[in-house]
Amino acid sequence: MSKILIIAGTRPEIIKISTLSNYLSSNILFTGQHFDKEMSEFFFTLIKEQNLIRLESSNYEVGEHEGFINDIKRKLLEIGPSSVLVQGDTNTTLYGALAAKSLGIKINYIESGMRSRDINQIEERNRIIVSGLADLNFCNHIINKENLLSENIDERKIHISGSTVYSVLYENNLLNQQKNDIEDKFILLTLHRPENVDHEEKLMDLLNSINLIGEKVIFIIHPRVQKSIEKKHLESFKNIHIQNPKNYFEFINLIKNSMFVISDSGGIQEESAILGIPLLIPREFTERPEMLNKFNLLVKSREQVLKESNKLINGDSEIQKIDKNELLYGKSEVIKNIAERLI
Repeated sequence: MSKILIIAGTRPEIIKISTLSNYLSSNILFTGQHFDKEMSEFFFTLIKEQNLIRLESSNYEVGEHEGFINDIKRKLLEIGPSSVLVQGDTNTTLYGALAAKSLGIKINYIESGMRSRDINQIEERNRIIVSGLADLNFCNHIINKENLLSENIDERKIHISGSTVYSVLYENNLLNQQKNDIEDKFILLTLHRPENVDHEEKLMDLLNSINLIGEKVIFIIHPRVQKSIEKKHLESFKNIHIQNPKNYFEFINLIKNSMFVISDSGGIQEESAILGIPLLIPREFTERPEMLNKFNLLVKSREQVLKESNKLINGDSEIQKIDKNELLYGKSEVIKNIAERLI
């Protein structure tokens, strides 16, 4: 088997590539783009410890792309992989691809072809650039392939693999676990995108509308939210219960036991759909439109948040009629399909 190096820098990336890394016995170069010891160490348990390589210089400020890329290049020269594998739309994804390209190393790209059509998002720009750089693009869905073809990506470089999220849930026995016997019904809430949390007034307005739903809401608070709003302000919402970040298994358990989820996370769009839990997305756009009005809905205003939440609570929402067999992202063969193309 050729020597494949996986480059990752965030917790979601570690989750999504964990089963593939273990299947291939590939090393993972972890850049530490998002790192805190308490949270990240758990996610490292999802992969084989001997396969983890840490980038020495791991704390980069926004805009320090040259140093970031050069540090990755030094590691690539030291390790000497035949190809690299990147996933998603983070700066690690982009810088890993740029570093590899500058050294003539082949690039494999997981989750290629997702498009929100909002070029103002740095994530969207990263997706477009990396798709063009990649030697092999792995897509979750036919819509992603169509996006790449419309951008004149060679069809021979495109493969519909399905989502690695499904394989992570499958391999860790998280698909068929029974719900816990939780008496309290609750709505699960997460927020982290700059457009939702970087401005206190807008965040407070959104939280106020969620509080008015009148049901218990468990808010898994992201470090970005903690930086932008005082805890005492959050505590003013009587129906919103603040909890610290969870490890992956705990968080999946919360999704499965919730009435429905409100989140601006792309990854949770996949997880909630696969688990059959309705999702409301407080965003203007999504890079996963294939699930809209089937598994989840965009809610672009506080009025929509309240309206659609009440529909879900009253059993009147179309997205409650989810057919769990209508899986959009492949099944347990996802990792095998990707591996066969890589070998």
